[in-house]
Amino acid sequence: MPRYGPPVLRNALALLLLGTAQACSGGARPGSLPPDAGGVDVVADLGGFDSGRRVDVVPVDPCGRGPCGPVELCGAATADGGLGPGNGVDDNCDGRVDENCACTPGEMRACFDGAADRRGVGACRDGVARCTELAAWIGNECSGAVLPTAEVCNGRDDDCNGAIDDGLDGCATTLRCPASEGATPLLEFTLDGRSIDPAARSFTWSVRCPDGVVPCPVPTGSDGQLHVTVPRAGTYGVTMVSTHADGTSSSCSFPLYAQGLGLRVELDWDRKGGVGGPGADMDLHVALIDRHRAGSTAWFTPGDCYFQTCRAPGGTVQGGVNAQDTRFAPSATAAACQDFPAPNGDVWRASGRCWNPRLDVDDIVCDPSVRDGRDTRFCFPENETVDDPPDDATFRVGVNFYEDHGLCADGDAADDVVHPVLTVSCGGIIRANVGSVDDGLVGMRCADNPTRGSENWTWIAADVRFSSNACGLRDCKVTPLFSTPGRFTQCSRADANADVCQDAAGRVFVRNSGGRAVDVELAESP
Repeated sequence: MPRYGPPVLRNALALLLLGTAQACSGGARPGSLPPDAGGVDVVADLGGFDSGRRVDVVPVDPCGRGPCGPVELCGAATADGGLGPGNGVDDNCDGRVDENCACTPGEMRACFDGAADRRGVGACRDGVARCTELAAWIGNECSGAVLPTAEVCNGRDDDCNGAIDDGLDGCATTLRCPASEGATPLLEFTLDGRSIDPAARSFTWSVRCPDGVVPCPVPTGSDGQLHVTVPRAGTYGVTMVSTHADGTSSSCSFPLYAQGLGLRVELDWDRKGGVGGPGADMDLHVALIDRHRAGSTAWFTPGDCYFQTCRAPGGTVQGGVNAQDTRFAPSATAAACQDFPAPNGDVWRASGRCWNPRLDVDDIVCDPSVRDGRDTRFCFPENETVDDPPDDATFRVGVNFYEDHGLCADGDAADDVVHPVLTVSCGGIIRANVGSVDDGLVGMRCADNPTRGSENWTWIAADVRFSSNACGLRDCKVTPLFSTPGRFTQCSRADANADVCQDAAGRVFVRNSGGRAVDVELAESP
């Protein structure tokens, strides 16, 4: 069975998952292999960031160097004349992958709309293209890309030509502004400002969160140290202002990439609370559809990773089919999970190992006004991790409206609908946002969920499957799940006897799902 393997292979996989596969690239970039070295162009370790360790996230050419084609290649057109899917490779070398092909709503791929020879050099970084609910990429949008700018005296290559502070007469600075930094979601990230500006006397830090990350944590620390716990995967912006003894100041801004290895599924929602105010408790479920099993996995059983089976210290989740099946063996130590927010990390540390799969955070009640990620009241998203996901199983993701904590009773109609959003990362790279504005918001009313757990509605959200992609390396496919029109009762008309319904978009919801086969309503995605 293919594995992520040592860092070199893991780098290539992670960067490939981001969609930076290019049919061609120019000469060797700084830090890359020379053109005749063979193999892949590996320059960065995207896995297992250590707090405070600088990481430059640089695109690679995982398919090898070859001629650029005139057009982007798509598969065969659909029966109704629609566009075919792409191949995951930038065939025409324009910095975008499959841009004229069909896509899965909510899917995300890397892009770069600057000159090809500046991509991944100096401060230049990829952005993200997103697939809309119309199964088309959003125009020419390349959100978050860092393009060449005029060189500034800051110890960084701003114009991405491979030289630092070049062409600046009289530039003499001790400032060394990083091109990027790397962090792990849920773990405290630390950075010493004196490593950026050793001549400074004091430092002020600010952090900008990706869209949808609410609350956004406020950095803490003293003596020049930045401390911040990033709640979920994504690209954060960090700004440092340093002040010197003579009263002058310097400023440095850079992206902070929060990434995790393996399969990472994060659940966030907009009505968290329960401490000092109303809220809802939503629960994440990741169940296996595994052809090695004699029968189907069922929701709310040991074949389903959720708070009852996967929460620290675990012990009841059953990933493997028997004692000889090591695909989901727990880790040898607790190094990968012991530093998660309390009380989760403390329990993992005591157990001595990390379960696989596991629920790293179970957010029951929290206080949205808390901005310090070290506080146990902070509103973290829920997330589940599979450290080394196999290729021969499908991971089905569900979201259960576990319990209402006063939303229905607070008299505010705006609170009555909860909107869950799933972020799926593979190999450290975000591959899809399911339930986002790109594929249509999901609404779950507290009035429709008056009890607890499996008796309330569960959204059957998405399938995730790993396989080898066009470049021969492991990739993952995220498939949001929809039913055919009219197959189930419309949720707006579901009565007390209906256990299955679909919303206007065709998304499927199941009630009384305890012990119900995860694939009975919707077949496994290919």
